Amino acid sequence: MTGSSNRSSALGRGVIAAWLVVMWVLLWGDLTLPNVICGVVLAVALVVVFPPDDTNDDPFVVRPLKALHFLVWFLWALIITNVAVAKEVLAPRSRSDIRPAVVAVRLRTGSGRLATLVANAITLTPGTLTIDARGRPAVLFVHVLSFESAEATRAEVADLERRIVEAFGTAEEVERIRSTEIVGLDEVTRSGAP
Repeated sequence: MTGSSNRSSALGRGVIAAWLVVMWVLLWGDLTLPNVICGVVLAVALVVVFPPDDTNDDPFVVRPLKALHFLVWFLWALIITNVAVAKEVLAPRSRSDIRPAVVAVRLRTGSGRLATLVANAITLTPGTLTIDARGRPAVLFVHVLSFESAEATRAEVADLERRIVEAFGTAEEVERIRSTEIVGLDEVTRSGAP
């Protein structure tokens, strides 16, 4: 193992340990010195006993300007979708556009990390939920509250995927996204009343 690889591994363990300490304090809901010390001891013990794998088969890149652009776009999308879902919930049933469905969406990225970001971004967005992910490249099963069409849902997920890959993907992943068509699947399940 090279010196650079050792530093990278130590940095990775340090980041994981710091994340575990933050989660420990947040879960306890009490920022006290004993709580932080206990969190540090447990986090260090966990990363020593269960070290993360040193694999570079799924690299993660951060392009700061693209990442900032994605963050601003995503925050705006959250505001818009929150307002839309609030209107649907408050609207009388006769004027409601709630038509739930589950749509299978094949991602174009082969990266598990990027697929996880896409799935989590979908789940964070009001009115949508990733209920399952299978394979690599991943097929996400996305529950939508206001179903228009499978193609519209796939196009929205493809746009989200493109933005995430441009912000956090390798050059190869970005090229793959730009050169691959959106693949349709015939799996759409309607739930609830028509």
